Amino acid sequence: MAAGRPTIIDVARDAGVSPATAGRVLGGYGTPSPELVRRVQDSARRLGYRANDVARSIVTGSTRVIGVVVSDIENPFFARAVNGISDRARAAGYEMLLVSTRMELARERSAVEALMAKRVDGMIVASASVSEGGHLRRVREAGVPLVLLDRRNDGAGAVDSVLLDNRAAAQRAVSHLLDLGHRAVAVVTSATPGDGPSSRRRKSAAEFPSSLRFKGYLDALEEAGVTCDPGWVLRCDDADAACERVRDLLVTRPDVTAVFATTNVMTGGAFRAIMDGDRRCPEDISLMGFDDHEWSTLVRPQLSVVAQPAYDLGAAAGTVLLGRLAGPDSRSAPSETILQSSLIVRGSVAAPPA
Repeated sequence: MAAGRPTIIDVARDAGVSPATAGRVLGGYGTPSPELVRRVQDSARRLGYRANDVARSIVTGSTRVIGVVVSDIENPFFARAVNGISDRARAAGYEMLLVSTRMELARERSAVEALMAKRVDGMIVASASVSEGGHLRRVREAGVPLVLLDRRNDGAGAVDSVLLDNRAAAQRAVSHLLDLGHRAVAVVTSATPGDGPSSRRRKSAAEFPSSLRFKGYLDALEEAGVTCDPGWVLRCDDADAACERVRDLLVTRPDVTAVFATTNVMTGGAFRAIMDGDRRCPEDISLMGFDDHEWSTLVRPQLSVVAQPAYDLGAAAGTVLLGRLAGPDSRSAPSETILQSSLIVRGSVAAPPA
């Protein structure tokens, strides 16, 4: 064997077979005898041979790799979802290439192009946009199965999607606060001003989870006959901003008796503001958050939250993609899978002060 990385020719020579036979064994195609398979695999292990995945994919038409693109892997929600995807993929004999885009569409386009160049068998994408999806449409046009995760994208065309019931989950959480007697409920949200009451009944266009949750908040108020005060709507994009906005609210709006935070990031900021302030939780101010992370039960009071099945969301997306890759319905109409969130009531909410 020549110095350097062993080749398939080296493996064939060591096993006493032809290069073509070694290629069939190591590529997983053809019908070599069990004895030949054993000899070739033993030689490959002994020599430290590693298959050329690109070359093998040309022969077999499959790399046994899927691509996953998410907007923020540092967010615990996406970390759990990716674990769900990974477990499903590995159980089916697939590996996973993961890219985090930090919610930048240019990074997402670059990531999708790179994954296509690596000839992934399929792709799962939590897009940074709900409208610009030409790069995603090209994935499908190339015949590569695509599943959208956590949000639709109108520009992607007709593709499979796995989503959560964001609007209904938010409505359920805020309705619980209203049922306790709260009438001034603030919301901490990254939804844009265009997501207000005038656009609340829009059904066809894709929307970010933040927009759907804000509309669920408005739905609950309307159902209870409560008019939304613009001063209750705290728009921000990160935990520090959420903390600052809630801190100001606690001082300037004593009429507000409950706060609903629409993401785990906003929940952390809102909780910090309440703990730093003079108003007691839940005696003076109730807090309802999003996502049931470990710290939710480590703090006092324990947090009431909307618990999203993030792991199940990822697992469902993996199942849909694997079905496209292996199932007889690979050419059937696109599907939309919607998972339900649950409301967990703990110590951070109570009836408003008399």
